[in-house]
Amino acid sequence: MIGIETVTATIAGICMAICQVPQAWRVYKTNKTDDISAVMQALLCMGIGMWFVTGILLCNAPMYLSNGFCLVFSLYILWKCLHR
Repeated sequence: MIGIETVTATIAGICMAICQVPQAWRVYKTNKTDDISAVMQALLCMGIGMWFVTGILLCNAPMYLSNGFCLVFSLYILWKCLHR
């Protein structure tokens, strides 16, 4: 049986991952990051990275898979912010 922790972690992870996709797509299409703070994006990446590592340490697949997915898009946005 799947525990409530797994269900909430999965839903939270999906929500966070989905939020990064439209932003990354916009950056990709327009090649503009003028309205994105590189410092805040770096902090976001660090936080997501920590959740990713926590998921690995806890052997929580929904946590590390969703945060890993989210981290890819967040790091792309950060990379584009730093290479304006």
